Order: sequence, then structure tokens, then C-alpha cells
Amino acid sequence: MTKLIYSVLLCHFIAAFAALGMPLFLPTVLPTLGSSVNAEWAGVLFILPTFCTAMAARFWGQFADRYGKRRSLLRAQIGLAAGFMLCGMATTLPMFVFGLIVQGTFGGTMAASNSYLSSQVEEAKALAKTLNKTQLSARLALIVAPIGLGWALSGTNPLTAYLWLAILPLIAFAITLTLPVDKTEGHQTQSKSPVGKPHTRSAYSLSALYWVFGAQFSFAFAMVVTFPYFSPYVEQYGDMSPTWIGFMYALPHGIYLLFATKIDTLSEKINRYQQQATLWLGFTLLFISCVMHLEQNEALLFVARVVFGFGMVCCYQGLHQALTNRLNRQHGGKVFSRFDAMSKWGGVAAGLSASLIIRFYSLDVPFLLSALVSVTTLIALIIHSKFGHQHATNSITTE
Repeated sequence: MTKLIYSVLLCHFIAAFAALGMPLFLPTVLPTLGSSVNAEWAGVLFILPTFCTAMAARFWGQFADRYGKRRSLLRAQIGLAAGFMLCGMATTLPMFVFGLIVQGTFGGTMAASNSYLSSQVEEAKALAKTLNKTQLSARLALIVAPIGLGWALSGTNPLTAYLWLAILPLIAFAITLTLPVDKTEGHQTQSKSPVGKPHTRSAYSLSALYWVFGAQFSFAFAMVVTFPYFSPYVEQYGDMSPTWIGFMYALPHGIYLLFATKIDTLSEKINRYQQQATLWLGFTLLFISCVMHLEQNEALLFVARVVFGFGMVCCYQGLHQALTNRLNRQHGGKVFSRFDAMSKWGGVAAGLSASLIIRFYSLDVPFLLSALVSVTTLIALIIHSKFGHQHATNSITTE
């Protein structure tokens, strides 16, 4: 089982390396498509694959539950490779945009990987730990890819890099072919059940997770809205080198890499007193960190980034625990596709909000907005913990 898990994680890292690395270099890529292409397109194209992934999530979730979760993972890897090939062969902006649309619509390796893992890892506690590791592989790719690609692109055409990167998802595809096929029972189980019952159970299994999906959206928004203009905001602090700014930007992701696999025991102790305590702590730390960012002090900035990183660790841990404790494995494809889609929608909304806000307000407003969303979500989660259980009990009784 350990070999299977790390094989999936390796495949996810390989795919994430390509998918998360190249968007940062869009301002370099676009001028190669023609003199009339403005670099301002980079902001729109940055979120285009994410938007397409979110739009297609519901369909691919149903596909995974009906036709197989490993098959859906293979589809995502081929879709990512096809999208990169199209981008690499593009000679005009429309061709390049089409490649990004294919990448986003037919990709989605995060949801597909988690869905497949949910079909192989039976214990909820073990699955929650595994989901933390898939996020760990994504954070590792987010740190390694910009460095590696920045070095590789220094002597080559950036469009050619897309063609080389298309090989990585194909390697992941080859590895995934060696993994065991999951036992997909969705359609057959429904045919054996009384009329109406499977639909009711499916609907309830999803409705019981709506608050988790909402928390995932808020977390993604609160985290991502601080990203786009972090560099120009920190430049206001004084004479800071680009290297130090880059280190500060990556620091929360480094904290996640260091502590994501070490918080399980602490989280269990915290959750003995309140089931959602780890998630509450995560949003509290995000709120505190964003408030600390508003005080333009270099020493305090370092502390704020560390706190932000621990907030990410606790939020992911709390979300994954809540998800796996309420997961209906039969509908794992739908659950993980929607869970990932809410993260994508949160990121898209955050990127658009940050761009709109900066036009009218100062660079510190994204941190203020992140703090507001974090504390509002925290209050909503506390209220839900007091009254949500009673509503769920009433729903079960009604059914």
C-alpha cells in the first residue's frame, strides 16, 4: 500500500511540476506569439486553466465514479500532456489559448489523484494523512518548478519548453498504468437498490459536505488573494532584494513541507475537545498573519509568513479530516472533484478580486480582505458546529 501511495504522489508531483511551473513565465511566453500580443494577457491566461478545471469538475467526478477512478487519473494525465503539446506548437495567441483550455478542461490531476487514493486507502485517518501528502507534493512542485524552469528557460524558446514538459505527464501515465484498477461499483450498486434510495443517499452524502466545500473555497480565496501583488507590496518595506522577496513568498509553502506530516498527533489532541478545532485554528492563524502583514516591518514580516504557513498546515489538515470522516467512497469521484473545484473557484475569485481591488485601492487591501474572509469563515464554522449537527440529524430523520 505504501508503494502505491508514493507512486501516485510521484505521478502527481511530475504533473504538478509542469502545470504549476509554466504559468509564472507567461509574460515571457506571450511576446513570442507575435508583436501584437500584449503581456497584460498574462493575468487572464494565468487563471484560464484553473477556470476550465473548475467548470469541468462535476462531469469528471461523475466519470470517475461510473467508469473508474484510475481511468479518470489516466485521462487527466493525457489531457495535461495534450494541452502542453498544443501550447508548445502554438504560433498564434488563439492556438495557445486553445492549448490552455485543453489543459484545464481535460487535466485536473489533483482531484483525480485524490479520488483514486480514496478507492485504495480504506481507513479514514490514513486517507486524511495521504491527502495531506498530495498537497505536500503540490507545494514541493510550487517551490521546485519555478527554480528549475527559470534555469532551463534561460537558453531556450519558452514555447519549446511546453513540448518538453509534455513528456512529464506521459511518464506519470506510464507509471499509473502499473497501478491496480479500482473497484468501481457505483452503477451496479444502484441497480441492486430500491428505486430512489441511491439518489437520496448520494444527495445526502454530498449535502453533508457542503460546509466543507464552503470552507475550502474560503481558504483558497484567503490564501490566493495575497499572492499576485505580494512582491510589489513588500517592496514598499524598503530596500529588499528580489531574492529575499522570493524567499518570503515561498516561506509559507516551506513551512507546509516541513510540518504537514508532523501535525497529525497534535491535531488528534486538539480535536478531542472539539472536532473542528484544527480547522478553526487554521483560519485564526491566517487572520492573525494577514493583520501582521499590514504592519510594514521586515522582522514582523518574517514572523507573519511563518504564521501564514502554519495556518495553511492547520487548514489543510482540518479540511482533509472533515472530508474523510464524512466521505462516501462510492461517490469519491464526485466528492473530490467538487472539493478541488471549490479550491479552483476560490483561486479564480481571489485573482480577479485582487486585480480589481488594486485598481482602486492600495496594495495592502488584499491582506485586509484575506483577514476579513478568514475571520468570517471562522465565525461561520463555529456557528455551524453548534447548529449544523441538529440540521443533519433532522435530515436523516426526514429521509
